[in-house]
Amino acid sequence: MHLRLLLVLLLMLPGLASASLSAQRLQDIRLEAFAACSNLLAFYNPNQQAADPRHLERYRQGFHGVQQLLAGQGDAALEEAAAEMRSRLEELERVPAGQVELYPDRIIPLLKAHARLDHRAAELYAAAPPAEQRQLTLHRLSLDIERLLLLYQSRAFSMIGMYVLDVDDNTVPQLDGQIHQGFADLAAQWPGHSAELAKLKQNYDFIRPRLLQHDRAWVPGSAAYYLGQVTTRLAQLDAE
Repeated sequence: MHLRLLLVLLLMLPGLASASLSAQRLQDIRLEAFAACSNLLAFYNPNQQAADPRHLERYRQGFHGVQQLLAGQGDAALEEAAAEMRSRLEELERVPAGQVELYPDRIIPLLKAHARLDHRAAELYAAAPPAEQRQLTLHRLSLDIERLLLLYQSRAFSMIGMYVLDVDDNTVPQLDGQIHQGFADLAAQWPGHSAELAKLKQNYDFIRPRLLQHDRAWVPGSAAYYLGQVTTRLAQLDAE
């Protein structure tokens, strides 16, 4: 009896909690973190006349969501990366209004911490993937869209790509191809939702030229809106 109680207590230790992180929880952590970073870049975009307060609210909600999802999970690497992101965010929010030249020094280490968090979450996800192929396809599609959005928002900060994002001329076209393939695969695996998936793909295709053609006018708000609609609805379908 005492041995069984001891085993239960050991399983409750924070250091072992990460072993129970589900694929769904890890996917939610990754999506919240990507959304937080993308909205942060949209809010602090130095090329706009006035910051959109909606992005401020969304990135704060995103960072808070990551903290909530990590609470009690006990994975040190995830917690350390999230704490670093939070610390850098606090530094960024203390920058006086208008001093945009100071943004990169705070944003670069924040995005590096995000990259560490996402890498660790991906490792844990690979060890505990979802049981259904359909869910795996949906998760990959959502993350590819979030990656593309983050890359688009980062273009406003010339130094970020050099120090944080590992990209080349093929990265965006490759992500775009993966997204189209993801929609096709998911529609085939989930025929009952093919009509709704087609509408979500239309949303993606509407903003797609802005994402792929760098000579087009800058639309950080529209990119966040249309791609956010897609990933939000995909997450809702995932939860149903």
